[in-house]
Amino acid sequence: MTDPTQRRARLREVALLYGLTLLASGGLTALQGSIGWIRGYLTTIVAGLFIFLPLEILQRRGEDPADLGIHARQPGRALRCFLLVSVVVFPPYLLVFHGWQTSWLEHRLEPGQARFDRWPSELQDAPRLAQPAEGDVWLHTQENRLWVQWRLPAGQRFAVDVTSPTPHVVQGSHLITAQRPDGVRLEGGSDGRVAVDVPGATLKVAVEAGGDALPAGRLRLGTALVAAGDVPYQAQRSWWWLIELILVQLLLVALPEELFYRGYLQTRLDGLVGRDRRVLGVQVNLHSLVLTSALFAIGHIVTIPHPARLAVFFPSLLFGWMRRATGGIAAPIAFHAACNLLVDVVARFYAG
Repeated sequence: MTDPTQRRARLREVALLYGLTLLASGGLTALQGSIGWIRGYLTTIVAGLFIFLPLEILQRRGEDPADLGIHARQPGRALRCFLLVSVVVFPPYLLVFHGWQTSWLEHRLEPGQARFDRWPSELQDAPRLAQPAEGDVWLHTQENRLWVQWRLPAGQRFAVDVTSPTPHVVQGSHLITAQRPDGVRLEGGSDGRVAVDVPGATLKVAVEAGGDALPAGRLRLGTALVAAGDVPYQAQRSWWWLIELILVQLLLVALPEELFYRGYLQTRLDGLVGRDRRVLGVQVNLHSLVLTSALFAIGHIVTIPHPARLAVFFPSLLFGWMRRATGGIAAPIAFHAACNLLVDVVARFYAG
């Protein structure tokens, strides 16, 4: 692009859209602690913004999204690229992942203990808040453990009955524990936190606050803290989580991120910085590839501020190369989703 006026306009456009995505994703992540409904829809809202913003700009400018690689043309070419890159990358990646799990995290490879039936998604992952509101009880699962956290008015006693095959308390203090033939009963003070190992396939949780059954609206589930429909709360393990995980990774993670970063952002930067060079048989603009990957990494650390999140810079380089190799975003979408799925599934073969 040689016209300085048009170049400045494109730079402003790129900076504006990228800034909006950072503000939206970082702001919504911060607000989910005080605005409860955001927790349940955060991923969907952010995914919608990643898709809407670039497509809206392109429509206003009268540009065809296909010119930026946002299309499903030549599916065979995209599939071949995806399979080739997967065959080349995944075996050495698994070796590195094994070393990281065993040497760095000091986990053990125990395939016999891996299980792929999982508790419902509503129970998955811990809330991002520090503690429950007064009167609330939290439930969430992590692997085989059920975590219970509560905060009642001062002086009220807490009790929970966990009905499941062979459960036992693995973490908790100042609790009275009574083992029953079909489960365990825990009693404690007005606030606390406990983990119960629940290796069985079914679960029922009955909660008492101050001697009365806890209202269903006060029992909050998983990271989204959705209200339980009933108390006692009942759940069972299933394989449906895997279908849900595939759909989420494809439609709410890989598709919107690749559309924005590899389709819109990288293509825009291709015309603003650097020039093409041949990399592994493909003409690639290294300046825009590296810059897009850096922005991609920053976008990830904004939502979860942990240094490990910056590691997405490296697979992003490969996503960008695939975008140029195929002329579209279908191959990087598939590979992006496959990478995330692989990590989630393979991690289950390791135990701490």
